[in-house]
Amino acid sequence: MLESHMDPQLLHRAASAYYLDDLRQAEVAERLGVSRPTVSKLLTEARRIGMVRFEVLDVGEPDVSDLEDRLRGLLGIEEVRIAPGDQTQREYRGLGDLLGDVLFRLELTQGDVLLISSGKTTHAVSRMSGMPELRGVVIAPTVGGQQESDPAFQTNETVRNLANRTGAEPRFIFAPALPSPSLWRSLQADPSFVEITDLWTRARVLVTGIGSPYARRDSLTSVVPREDIGLRGAVGDLCLHFFDADGQEVLYPGSDRLVRPSVQLLRAIPSSIALAAGSEKAPSIRAGARTGLFTTLITDVPTAEAVLAQAGEEA
Repeated sequence: MLESHMDPQLLHRAASAYYLDDLRQAEVAERLGVSRPTVSKLLTEARRIGMVRFEVLDVGEPDVSDLEDRLRGLLGIEEVRIAPGDQTQREYRGLGDLLGDVLFRLELTQGDVLLISSGKTTHAVSRMSGMPELRGVVIAPTVGGQQESDPAFQTNETVRNLANRTGAEPRFIFAPALPSPSLWRSLQADPSFVEITDLWTRARVLVTGIGSPYARRDSLTSVVPREDIGLRGAVGDLCLHFFDADGQEVLYPGSDRLVRPSVQLLRAIPSSIALAAGSEKAPSIRAGARTGLFTTLITDVPTAEAVLAQAGEEA
């Protein structure tokens, strides 16, 4: 039996008028001959004692398996994982959740090396909870960036964030992304830099973002020239390797001195996980797959649909 210090009949009449008859509280007050504050108290009490019950139904996760299969077939890669909704509006939370799932399945162990790139998306997911424990795993950056003011391009910060979340061991690059010729020569003999380049050769996993087309970029590391003619045809980049629509690398002044693993080293990494969200990245994702620089794509529904639509338009 519902117990209350208030009149149960009055509670029922107020609740029925408000929730079933869809009257406003002022109209309920007029019908019952009480004040509006009293109606508010009656409705609160009706909910408290269980006379009124609400049920919020879980809409459930959308079935994206068909979308994943179609996109995987189009791109010719090993795996595609798709988060629901527009992840650019959700601070990439869904991408982070899926990355955690993928890393957990990889079962990284003591001494394994995970590389992570700079960029807005990787920086965002590096701060998220839900990542697996990676005790004994070494996390290292793929690019320099010590001089960058934007934290998204401070790859050491991204490394530290992810290490803090997973319990892994961080390693850092103490160099800008584009050193001067003299500093570049010095780095080749620097023990701390040689340690990083050795980790690049032993990496088991890469986590990287996919940059959007050069002409549309609203954020870009300071070492990449903004008005370079050669880069105008670049539709994206991975780990500061810019590529055209055919997946061919686009070079520019200073790119031979960039602190980053070579394309050959990146292709040799067994599991390369690319994160990308935003319909403007549709051409970047398609061309990025042609480079052979990632084996797994984590994206969202709108971006996946944009990639497939673009492919359909060109067919």
